Amino acid sequence: MTSGDTGVMIPFLFLVGGAFVIYLVARLITSRNHWLALLTALIFAGALVSLLVLRRAPGVAVPMWGDAAPGGVVLRADAGAIFIGGIALGMGTCVAIYSGRYLRLDQRYKTYYPLLLLMITGLLGMVMTSDLFSLYMFCELMSVASYVLVAFRRRTDTSIEAGFKYLVMGSVGTITLLMGITLIYRETGVLTLPQPIIAPGMWARAGLACLWVGLGLKSAIVPLHTWQPDAYGRAPGSVSALFSGMLAPFYVLLKVSLALGFPARDLGLGLMLCGLANMLVGNGMALVQTHTKRLLAYSSIAQMGYGLFSVGVGLRHALPSAIQAGFFLLLAHAAMKGLAFLSKGVCNFYDHTTQVAELRGVFYRLPPVALTFGIAIMGLVGIPPLAGFAGKWFILTQVWQARDVWVYAGIVVFLLMLLLSLGYYLPMLALLFAPAPELPPMPVKISRWLLAPLLALAALVLWLGIAPGWWLQWAGEAAAALGVG
Repeated sequence: MTSGDTGVMIPFLFLVGGAFVIYLVARLITSRNHWLALLTALIFAGALVSLLVLRRAPGVAVPMWGDAAPGGVVLRADAGAIFIGGIALGMGTCVAIYSGRYLRLDQRYKTYYPLLLLMITGLLGMVMTSDLFSLYMFCELMSVASYVLVAFRRRTDTSIEAGFKYLVMGSVGTITLLMGITLIYRETGVLTLPQPIIAPGMWARAGLACLWVGLGLKSAIVPLHTWQPDAYGRAPGSVSALFSGMLAPFYVLLKVSLALGFPARDLGLGLMLCGLANMLVGNGMALVQTHTKRLLAYSSIAQMGYGLFSVGVGLRHALPSAIQAGFFLLLAHAAMKGLAFLSKGVCNFYDHTTQVAELRGVFYRLPPVALTFGIAIMGLVGIPPLAGFAGKWFILTQVWQARDVWVYAGIVVFLLMLLLSLGYYLPMLALLFAPAPELPPMPVKISRWLLAPLLALAALVLWLGIAPGWWLQWAGEAAAALGVG
């Protein structure tokens, strides 16, 4: 029997209904890109508001909708789901507005906007469902839409190659996820979360391992990260920016592992080790990149490593504040990296820049974009008072409380990786403001569609760094939803 708070379904109605409305409007009424972009942005904004309305004070019952009987499916709008979904919907709103100009020259935008909406629908379902099979279905919806978006510019061989690689690796991830669900069902006979597992047997442990592989691949956790540089590097800049805010697979990995009875200490140790691997591989590979978007993609792997390490310490030592700090950094990363990809997209739109060396003189041709790109880079470096500094400072101050020699060793690696990242961030920052080798180019008048999201995200990066209190509290609510500590 269907029951519960019907408000839980409103964000899904916005997104799924909006995808069909956009497609029908494009086919029957108008195919003007800017009108479709505006309508999509309004749908994302409506879904975001309806999701935030579900936010409850700590201790108040979590809004739910669905059938709680055996075999039923329940959607739960807990604090973690609202946090992860809110980030994705906020980025979706910015990307839709940005695409009003950015996608003007593409001929397939009639399908682009419905795909954006369906991808975020899958993401939102992943973090809200309490059923393992529904988790698989929502993951498949998110994945299929993202495969198409990566290869959206199908006339270029590199986009098709990146999309195909992402399709192959992503399909392996979802199949492995389904295999893990099957093995868990074989042992327990139920698909609901949390599972009634007291002492996991062989099948449950094997199933959990499969879930780790499947969701770890979706989260680009080393060594399952190899699809990300190609996907981010060859997708349209707007899609790459939206990917930066897709944290659902990582959150689901935490949520499902704990719900299946996996010890928090062991889960934390695994995340700490994976975090250190992400830092080393991400920063090391970014250091040798010459393609701007691939460099930003590898730096995303490193930034994910910082968050993994903090969350891992929090789980292993029962420190909710460390988990909170890790979530805050992932929120800050979504804003900073989204701003970086969108700024890079404007450079490519007006000047066809793809290589790092081609960023020289951007300040003289696109002054506002150089400033927003510079804010994003300085934030990622960790320069105060920007979001990246606040996030990394919170991590260092909270993980230090673990009083563990291995955590201290991890902090040393953390600090060394921050120094290593200067080797690729600072040259890129210097190029943005360096004079061009020829006469200074005339400034270009930038479209308001492109400029508005850049200014909004730049303001958010400053807000997160200068007055992080409200955002830190929100991250703390998401951390508390995991039930650790």
